[in-house]
Amino acid sequence: MKKLDLGLDAVSIHEVRIGLEAGFAASDIIFTPNGVPFDELEQAIELGARLNIENLSYLEKLGEAYRGDVPCTLRVHPGLVLAEASNDASDWYQRSRFGIDRKQLKEAHRIIELYDIRVEGLHIHSSSVILDETVFAATAEVLLDLARDLPDVRILDLGGGIRPPYRDDDDHPDLDALAACLQAPLQRFELQTGRKLQLWFEPGRYLVAECGVLLTRVSVMKEVDSRTIAGVDTGFHQLIRPKLYDAFHEILNISNPQGPHQVIDISGCLCEEDDLARQRSLPEVREGHLLAILNAGAYGYSMASTYNSRPLPTEVMV
Repeated sequence: MKKLDLGLDAVSIHEVRIGLEAGFAASDIIFTPNGVPFDELEQAIELGARLNIENLSYLEKLGEAYRGDVPCTLRVHPGLVLAEASNDASDWYQRSRFGIDRKQLKEAHRIIELYDIRVEGLHIHSSSVILDETVFAATAEVLLDLARDLPDVRILDLGGGIRPPYRDDDDHPDLDALAACLQAPLQRFELQTGRKLQLWFEPGRYLVAECGVLLTRVSVMKEVDSRTIAGVDTGFHQLIRPKLYDAFHEILNISNPQGPHQVIDISGCLCEEDDLARQRSLPEVREGHLLAILNAGAYGYSMASTYNSRPLPTEVMV
């Protein structure tokens, strides 16, 4: 990622330190914590990372402690309800808990002026439930309106939310359409203010999800009522996304790729309801077969645990 000239979005001081150990410049790391003790922000300042402030408490403590010597980005909660958006995206920006509420921006301005805080960027927390490019454009308009009253703003950070397709027919943001939606409001802002903004995104999963595969072996085949179940030697302790997010991951039988198809459930080895997939059509699966669970490169190993005292999986880089 460093060779591709990317920066890092870190949400804990430990991630900041990992980034520095990997050779990233501190100025290429933006630290966006929420609900952590303020001393984590102080450690990030000492290390030279950029700060993304998401509540009034942090903002006031930053002003009191550093009196304008430390610039920051503000994470804003836009409170938008977008009727034209589809599915869960329509009220995402209302449900989200991240950022300074728009109703509190007057107080935020008071703190900024009181302590002469230099706000160099505006940030919004986006989610992968957003699949409509126009939603990003609507949030960009909110941030651009705020930027007019903050003369030091040079960065517009629209967060994450750009996901890769997980199925052949998956809908996902069209990057060309997204660029087209954002170009006009950014150019209009530049003409009106004389300020050219940098546009930042944090598309971590988009970049790395398809780079990871979780390999698991079938330990046992069994029948329960009318269900055929393949019990495998992994589970939500190693890939929690299906359990936590009801996420779909394509699964391949790489031991028998050309076999006749059967509909099966694939269950993990924990003493819990631990289904990785239900009623999935796969080439015939037998005990000892090796299955490949795709798109495990994001929120896979990094969210793994040692639940049931089972060890973490081996991770091999190719």
